[in-house]
Amino acid sequence: MTQISPRSEDEQKCTVILELVTDPNDHDPALLSAIGHEVVHLAQAEGYTTRPAPYTGERGIESFLVELVTFIAANHATIAEGIADLSGLLTVCTSLVPLLKRTKEAHTQHVGQQDSATHPIKLTVEIDGKPLVIEAVDLTQADAALQLALKYRALYPTTAAQVTPTSTIKVQGQISARKRRKRR
Repeated sequence: MTQISPRSEDEQKCTVILELVTDPNDHDPALLSAIGHEVVHLAQAEGYTTRPAPYTGERGIESFLVELVTFIAANHATIAEGIADLSGLLTVCTSLVPLLKRTKEAHTQHVGQQDSATHPIKLTVEIDGKPLVIEAVDLTQADAALQLALKYRALYPTTAAQVTPTSTIKVQGQISARKRRKRR
């Protein structure tokens, strides 16, 4: 387990827990570990720092928990002007999109483009206990953060207005096992 946070102390306002688990029907802990390490490496390359996260004892060896502390305000002001009640949710979604994209990229790199298309990683974002399933298509759009915020607000209108950067955020990625090569 690793805790990831931005280098700037001023940006540490939003806590995200990333959890990668194997598909219950396809168990591949090696792939899970490789993707987890790749996501941490990519986060470090983008300027985040890592340190060991506290052990919660909630999951077994298959889980990979990463606490990610982020706050990205660069695009927040322009988007939040038109949608004042979603400013907290937009802040959270803006912080999540790069992490979700890197997780998807790491999965594609480890299983291959074809397997990634046929068996995509299943991402679920949980904000204050309310889950939101994210499709790979949702992450390719230029306004992905806004689309995620609007999708969450459509599902949970009362909770969406109360989301702040200090809300409890959890991301879970469910990974199917790789195809096994036939032995000769």
